Amino acid sequence: EGTSDSTTSKSTLDTIQQTWEQLPGLTVKEKFVPFKQRLQDAANGNFQVILTDWIADYAEATTFLGLFTSDSPNNDGKWVSKEYDQAINAAESKDALNSKARIADEVRAEKILYQNSAVNPVYWVNSPVLTNPKVKGILNFSSGAGSYYMHAYISKK
Repeated sequence: EGTSDSTTSKSTLDTIQQTWEQLPGLTVKEKFVPFKQRLQDAANGNFQVILTDWIADYAEATTFLGLFTSDSPNNDGKWVSKEYDQAINAAESKDALNSKARIADEVRAEKILYQNSAVNPVYWVNSPVLTNPKVKGILNFSSGAGSYYMHAYISKK
């Protein structure tokens, strides 16, 4: 299922359908619904495979990994893994201030997530930015925060 009001959703689902149907005996039926309906279908578990996206709130792995904990309201597939939950809990609590241990917890959680095929990323959203070389002080974030212009200025050089 994809969103009917998104051209990206249509082209992505077309590609998935074309790829998956190369497997013997597999037929993929695309279903496009308005965005609000897709959100409702996801929340109600009314799907077999659903195309969804998430933009990071902050530059930390748990902004994505936290979506798939057993008690996350965004875990639309209702996937459950005690081992995964323990890794995320450790990253967000006892290891939160120890970057080496926290990253190890996040890597362990990510491996569990992918080995169980709870999620299969298709693409990463990115926006190229052209900036005049004389403009300085702009902060560009890799997360969904975009750009920060408060300290931007034009250099004379």
